[in-house]
Amino acid sequence: MTEATRGSLSPLSGAVGKRVTIRLREADGGFRDIVGVLQNDHEVINAKSQVIKFSQDEIAVWREVKPLPDRAGTGSPLSLRINELENLSDTTWPAAETIEYGKWRLRISDGFTMRANSVLPTGAPPIGEPASALAQAVDHVIKTYADKKLTPTFTIPLPMYQELDQYLESQGWQIKVGAQFLIKDISLEASDLQSEFICEITDFPSQDWLNLQSDHHLEELMKRYPARYGVLRSGSQVIAVGRIATLGTWSIATRLFVDPSHRSKGVAKQLMNKLMAAAKTDGATKVALQVDTQNTAALALYRSMGFRAHHSYLYRVLPLLEVK
Repeated sequence: MTEATRGSLSPLSGAVGKRVTIRLREADGGFRDIVGVLQNDHEVINAKSQVIKFSQDEIAVWREVKPLPDRAGTGSPLSLRINELENLSDTTWPAAETIEYGKWRLRISDGFTMRANSVLPTGAPPIGEPASALAQAVDHVIKTYADKKLTPTFTIPLPMYQELDQYLESQGWQIKVGAQFLIKDISLEASDLQSEFICEITDFPSQDWLNLQSDHHLEELMKRYPARYGVLRSGSQVIAVGRIATLGTWSIATRLFVDPSHRSKGVAKQLMNKLMAAAKTDGATKVALQVDTQNTAALALYRSMGFRAHHSYLYRVLPLLEVK
């Protein structure tokens, strides 16, 4: 702790606006500690928004409380971190229409992408707090998606909503895709940004970007949220594309694709580093992405780059009503 000193300038003056802990002398010879954001040299506001006053003469010692590093996958309980990442994905890949049913989020678009055409539970476990009893809520989902001529689909983050997943399985809902959320802190060296290929980062998906994996049907969806679009070229040929969007200190990479003729040459890693560098300029310190659990090559690539598993999720569909 820093010893308090007396004089015309308070030793606390440089800590205004910061979180501090102050040990105060009591009249009976004891001490009491106060913690909060320092407003001036005689007031702090604590976590309950209460103003606590003190005098300079009462200060025995004080110190600034340094914030913990904002690292990927740390800090909050797992359930809050899962919700944070699912919200990141939902916000940066926005559906055309969203219907809130209690704390179930019914996302409706054009049918081309499961995330933007599925139910995301966002409330407390074990089923996410729908607006009615579970059976009735699932019936509501089925009717809503059937009326839109869409396949009834749930996105189920695990292990939070294991009970919901088990119920859907018992009712004949089948797993369409299983995926992992991978995360890492953005930490780039100069060598990470070296590339033998030409890299372009833009704020919109160019026609060349869209052409590589025929993503024209996703253009309007992607433009609903600002993002960076990376293209790697070998001469005039587009050999890889990817998208990264930032929300707060998180970024999320999607649609990373390498032309089959250039795979296993480190191209994906080169483009991913460029995308992370672009996100870092937008304020991101962490990055997430989602990988199909069956895509062993992609999982191996990202793990070699320092990504680690955070949680998994399933897409469950009702096959009798699956739209072809």
